[in-house]
Amino acid sequence: VPASIKTRWNQVISFVMNSTDDEFKSNLGNYFYVDSLIDYYLFGLASCGLDAFGKNQLYMTYDGQKWIATMYDMDSTWGLYWNGSKFVSTSYGRNEFEDMISGRQGNLLYIRLEQLFYAELQSRWAELKSGALSIDNIINRFERFTDIAPPELVKEDYASTTGDGKFTGIPSQNTNNIQQIRAYALARQAWTDT
Repeated sequence: VPASIKTRWNQVISFVMNSTDDEFKSNLGNYFYVDSLIDYYLFGLASCGLDAFGKNQLYMTYDGQKWIATMYDMDSTWGLYWNGSKFVSTSYGRNEFEDMISGRQGNLLYIRLEQLFYAELQSRWAELKSGALSIDNIINRFERFTDIAPPELVKEDYASTTGDGKFTGIPSQNTNNIQQIRAYALARQAWTDT
């Protein structure tokens, strides 16, 4: 990573940690594309991205000054627990996400965003749930994905990616399916509304 990026990222961290509430609210846009933070936060809540705020995040930049929030590694979403052993409740609260448990402080960037941009979060949620994060759109996207992955191909992929048969114990293989996602997304949207 170039020194300029390291320097700027350290400035970003310092800003998040040390700015007053007024400074944070007024100047967050000098460090981040705030819309991307708001969308990231809302998608993390709506999808119940258990570890979306603790580790599964990337920040991109065009100019080395302002950052865009993006997600990756979304295997702990739509109710699936991080190790696949169970599903969490549709009312799984933000205080239960991986960055908040075991006495951890939580992701300060998103904690402050929630506190200081609450009206913006509410407004954007209303917009997203009638568009990109509408139940119809979410389900349609999953159905389109499953349509291009026929069962034979899934079976073949499973056989070829199990580490020579060492990693075959996928705990939720029969329960993590489109029906589960449909039901979870619908109930989770109602929870996110509150």
